[in-house]
Amino acid sequence: MQMKYRAALRQALLEEMQRDPTVVMLGQDIGRLGGSFAVSKGLLETFGPQRTIETPISESAIVGTAVGMAMAGMRPIAELMFADFLTLGMDHLVNSAAKAVFSSGGVDPLPLVVRTPYGAVGAGMHHDQSPEAWVANVPGLEIAMPASPAGARGMVKGAIR
Repeated sequence: MQMKYRAALRQALLEEMQRDPTVVMLGQDIGRLGGSFAVSKGLLETFGPQRTIETPISESAIVGTAVGMAMAGMRPIAELMFADFLTLGMDHLVNSAAKAVFSSGGVDPLPLVVRTPYGAVGAGMHHDQSPEAWVANVPGLEIAMPASPAGARGMVKGAIR
């Protein structure tokens, strides 16, 4: 039986959080409710509220906080419920994170991961967009789009590291 995407993503998050205490996750409903499509289910019980941080419904605050955490030496994973909401955190992502990396010539990395489901999932006009093209050409940002659960696990681990 092939592993499902959510299980592969959860395994990667679990392994990286076990490996490195500076890896933290933040987002709406990622603890008690297990995040988007239950990917982060069980991480709150395993790592506690200091490393599995529930946030308000504010993608700008989620991404902005993650950028600040990365600048302070943490390795945050900001989870957004749907990729459509990436636009709400775009200022922090493009004008803070990406420009910090780009202006240093990559010498000063900003270890930030923004993880979000995207594409037509049948969840309505505010939940089915694919905004990856908007950020694909931003200097300092990298996008990973896996084609298999194994690819998803590897890409998440690579992105966090």
